[in-house]
Amino acid sequence: MGIFTLIKPINEPRHFTAEELFFSTTDLKGRIQRANSVFQRIAGYSWDELGNKPHNIVRHPDMPRVVFQILWDHIQSGRPVVAFVKNLAHDGRYYWVVALVAAIPEGYLSVRFKPTSPLLATVESLYAKLKAVESAIESESDDRKAAVAASREALNTSLRTLGFSDYDGFMQYALKIEMQSRETSLSNLAPSAKEPDAANHSAQLDSLKAEAGMFDKLVEVLNVLFTDLEIYGEFNHGVRAKSRNVTDISDSLRVSALNGVIAVDKLGTKATGLRPVLGWLRGLSEEITQEGVRLSVSLEELAKDMDLVVFGLSAAKLQTEMTARFAHELVDHASAGHFNNEGVDRMTEGAIGRVHASSCETVGRALAGLSAIKDRLKTLTESQIKLLESSRSLRPIYLTGRIEMADGAGPRLATVFKDVGNQLEETTTNLNGLKNLLQDLEAHLVRGLSHGERVEEVIAQIGAQMNAPVGVSL
Repeated sequence: MGIFTLIKPINEPRHFTAEELFFSTTDLKGRIQRANSVFQRIAGYSWDELGNKPHNIVRHPDMPRVVFQILWDHIQSGRPVVAFVKNLAHDGRYYWVVALVAAIPEGYLSVRFKPTSPLLATVESLYAKLKAVESAIESESDDRKAAVAASREALNTSLRTLGFSDYDGFMQYALKIEMQSRETSLSNLAPSAKEPDAANHSAQLDSLKAEAGMFDKLVEVLNVLFTDLEIYGEFNHGVRAKSRNVTDISDSLRVSALNGVIAVDKLGTKATGLRPVLGWLRGLSEEITQEGVRLSVSLEELAKDMDLVVFGLSAAKLQTEMTARFAHELVDHASAGHFNNEGVDRMTEGAIGRVHASSCETVGRALAGLSAIKDRLKTLTESQIKLLESSRSLRPIYLTGRIEMADGAGPRLATVFKDVGNQLEETTTNLNGLKNLLQDLEAHLVRGLSHGERVEEVIAQIGAQMNAPVGVSL
């Protein structure tokens, strides 16, 4: 047993502010390789106690195992993941974080910040439930695998109750909400006074200051994209609503046509003229239903892609701000003469390059996602036009049926044709609304991609400043 296993938790929080960001990198086995001083201070360990130690030295016993299983499942498959984590400090106190974990060459990077949204209370309650499920099984059989499986099922059930189809949907929402909450918290803070620079103007310090200034500039240009996330959320809400409407109306049209065929069959020779009309109506309505299903599926895929872009931009904003804050932290170290400290040097050397490279990769994925969505809009627009033309082709058949109805085919058929008329009007209105929504979204994407070029320019400038060019391909 190591000394870290002997820490006794106490039910007291370890305080830090929403402004503070901290990170750590590990090797592939989860041993800490790099970190910043904020992590070292909040965790309460010395630099020597952190270096090359398993990251689970800060694992709190209240954490369900299933959360770490989900973390590993994601990062080992190359997918970034976000989770609420309750950590254990060296003095036994706890601290909650929102952790963004991503794979990097030869290991993993975790960037963390303080949760400030009401979502934390929901998570605390959920984690207590999951921990109870795991503890109950482990106390009976000591079967950790079975405990995690049962806990995962309980988690999935709870997430569905909360309105999320899976964990990825939850984490995408959680990161957006927590990042927006953090921005609100920071806007309410008074600007911190900066200490005057020390009379230290070494080449190393000047270079660090230049890098910090460039990272600040990158945060600034990324903020423009980040502030658009609420707009993308509104687009997503509209796209999902239109998708449901397309499905519902198409299905209602199919049912109405089928009801008409049944009513005609019951009328026999009294509705001879309506029989071919209803046959055409039924055939076209089935085509419209199939096209509506295809369009609805495409719209849902678009909405999922939009969720990923929002997640990516939030992650990029977080990682980039972490890089900027760490750069200023290194400037402060150099100004105060804290370099050439073996513990500090070992845990910070080369770290800024790793964090920056990861943020560039995240930015690149987000911008590529914006570009892919723009390309998808062309196919969606074509599908929307085809569906609108199909619904218009039903109108002559509908009018022919109304004329045939003049001979008196009964109230049931009258209801069928009234329903069809209403559904055609609703289809036209909904599809025209979808057309306007997609046009607005395309215009917004064009603007976002144009600003993405500015982001790429700043990243190239940082690469030149660091003498290690890192690019983002749109």
